[in-house]
Amino acid sequence: MNDPLSSAAVEPAVLQQKQLRAIVETDLRIESIQSPRDPRKEGVLLLCGRLLRPSHLVFARWQAELGQLGFTPLLRAAEGSPEEGRVCVRIMAGIVRTSRQRPWINALLFLLTVVSTLFVGSLYSDVALEFQSAWELLHPANLARGLPFAASLLGILAAHEFGHYFAARYHKVAVTLPYFIPMPLTFGTLGAFIQLKEPIPDRRKLFDIGVAGPLAGLLLAIPLLLVGLSTSEVAIPPPNTPLMLEGNSLLYLAAKWLIFGALLPDPATGRDVFMNQVTFAAWIGLLVTALNLLPVGQLDGGHTVFALFGRKARYINLAAVGLLALLATAGFPFVQELLPALASVGYTGWFLWLFLILTLIGVEHPPALDDVTTLDPRRRLVGIVVIVLFVLLFVPVPLRMV
Repeated sequence: MNDPLSSAAVEPAVLQQKQLRAIVETDLRIESIQSPRDPRKEGVLLLCGRLLRPSHLVFARWQAELGQLGFTPLLRAAEGSPEEGRVCVRIMAGIVRTSRQRPWINALLFLLTVVSTLFVGSLYSDVALEFQSAWELLHPANLARGLPFAASLLGILAAHEFGHYFAARYHKVAVTLPYFIPMPLTFGTLGAFIQLKEPIPDRRKLFDIGVAGPLAGLLLAIPLLLVGLSTSEVAIPPPNTPLMLEGNSLLYLAAKWLIFGALLPDPATGRDVFMNQVTFAAWIGLLVTALNLLPVGQLDGGHTVFALFGRKARYINLAAVGLLALLATAGFPFVQELLPALASVGYTGWFLWLFLILTLIGVEHPPALDDVTTLDPRRRLVGIVVIVLFVLLFVPVPLRMV
């Protein structure tokens, strides 16, 4: 969605600025016109004034008609103007050329991810401990033992990514098929992603595409979690045995209370859930959803808060990064010795996420082409629900050894 505009621009001398103005002025009462000094960076024409109709009703036509001439419009609130409601349309030379997709890459990555998740799922079974060689571990008969884990986890990830995919296709935004990332360790996958092949037209479309993924994933993850918990064992862990303890979110705690009638782990008796493959996959699905809903950059949560609050979302972005830094710092033993209350929320693994945010994901969200259109009440309500879901799903300490 951040692809630069192609440099193949139509010369303004060939296509008179009068044509560009004629496309816009039917829906904009023009009050000022500028020809920027640097057309490559600032566009070939800047028109400022007042919209005659709401932006979500006019921008699509501007984009389509200007695109046919080789130009792309950017709609922004007028900066530095004491008057409310003034907007500026910056017309940039060039359009995004979408590249041809190679579906075989998506298919190959998916097949590799199927194998890696089957492998991890099979290791989750005690039967795997009986094998002595790598070949026995990779034998199809053994990999088949990981099917409940692989099917549950890949189903959740696929629902999430195809939620984004179909929302983008609905809004006629070019998008790739999902790319799954295999990883034959830990969870068997690093997740999946889609790539938008052109800029998002406006904040409503940005919102719809952003929230469709986590909502679709949760429609599958929550029922799978309840089914998995209802078939999992609750027992007291054996003494002097190293175990991996999964972190509790508010939603996960509530689900265990709903199924077992108790908050687990129970500090009095030590009883806890021993997750089976389906429970483990559903828990990972909820964790992945929570990570995607972090309100930063171009994660799903970043899309949501930017669509809701516009440029004011940067304060939420900075607060989220600050919270992750606090939780990561609280994971150091010397910090926990100074402040024992932080021991239950400190997790140094958040430093990895901070690195990814600062180097790859970004802290703040870039604007859409039309940054004037705001969300309607229905979308705002859904946005609030998504923020509440993030609070319910977030896990301060995802994993720890006990």
